[in-house]
Amino acid sequence: MAEKSPTTKPPTPPDIASMVPGLKYQNLAYLGVALALLWALVVASGSRAAMGVMAVLTVALIAGGVWVWRWIQKQQRLANLVTAAQGSPEERKKALAQLSTAEADKDVMNVIVRAQLEAQEDPDKALATLETVDIDKVPAMAQDDVRAMKAQMYLMNGRVKDAAELADKMKPVNAQQAEQRAMMVATMAEAWARSGREKDAADLLLTCSPDDAANEKVKVPLLFARIYTNHAQRKNELARKDMLALSKENVNYLGRFMEKRFRPPQDLQKMAQEVAMRNPEVKKMAQQMARSQSQRGYRR
Repeated sequence: MAEKSPTTKPPTPPDIASMVPGLKYQNLAYLGVALALLWALVVASGSRAAMGVMAVLTVALIAGGVWVWRWIQKQQRLANLVTAAQGSPEERKKALAQLSTAEADKDVMNVIVRAQLEAQEDPDKALATLETVDIDKVPAMAQDDVRAMKAQMYLMNGRVKDAAELADKMKPVNAQQAEQRAMMVATMAEAWARSGREKDAADLLLTCSPDDAANEKVKVPLLFARIYTNHAQRKNELARKDMLALSKENVNYLGRFMEKRFRPPQDLQKMAQEVAMRNPEVKKMAQQMARSQSQRGYRR
C-alpha cells in the first residue's frame, strides 16, 4: 500500500478587513480648512458667480462624503461578518448563508467575501464564485487583492498561464498593508516562476523575503514561491532547504508539491516526497502502515 501523501489547503489571502479603507480624519480636517479658505476668498471677492460655483462644489463634496461614509460602513459590516465566520464551521456556514442570497449577489464585494470563505474548504467552489466577478466593478483599492485571490485559486488548480496573466496586472507597491503586499509578491513570484519567468520571480522575491520576521503571516506562500523559483533556476539544494523548513512548520504543506491537482514538475514532486519521508511524523506513519500490512499478510 502506498503511503498517503501530505495534503495542503490554499494559503488564505488577506481578509476583507484589509481591503476596507479607513477614514483619515487628519485628511478630512485638511479638506475642511481648504474649503473654508476658499469660501473666505470667494466672499471677499464679492463675486456672485464665484459664490455659485463654490456652493455647487460644496454640495458635491458633502454628497460625495456621505456616499464614501456609507460605503465604508458597509464594508466594515462585511469585515465584521468575516471575523465572526472564523470562530467555527457553524459560524462560517451562517455567514455564507447571508452572502448567498439573490440580493447579496448584486454587490460585488459580497461575492468576493463569499469566495474567500469558500476557499477555506473548497477552492474549486471559491474559484467558480470568483469567475462571476467583473474585475472592473471591484473598487480600485481592492482589485489587486481580488486578482491575487483568483490567481492563487488558479495555481491550486494547475492553471499557471491564467495565474500569470493576472500576476502581470498586479502592482504590490499600491498595497495598503504589508501583509497584502507580501501575499501579492508570493502569488506573482510563483506564477512567474512556473511560467518561465524565474528571473523576474527571483528579483521580486528580493523585495519580500519569507525569512523576514515582518512577513511571518505570509511566510508559507512566500516559501512556496521561492521553492518554485529556485527549482526553475536549478538551485535544487536551496529548494530542498526551504522544503525542510516547510515540513518543520507542517509536513502537510509539502502537499503543494506532491498532489497531482497542483501539477508540480516530476523532479520537484520526487524531492518533496523524499523530504516528507525524512519527517519523523511521516516516518512513524509509514512504519505503522508497513507493520499493519505485514500483519495482514501473516494472518493470510
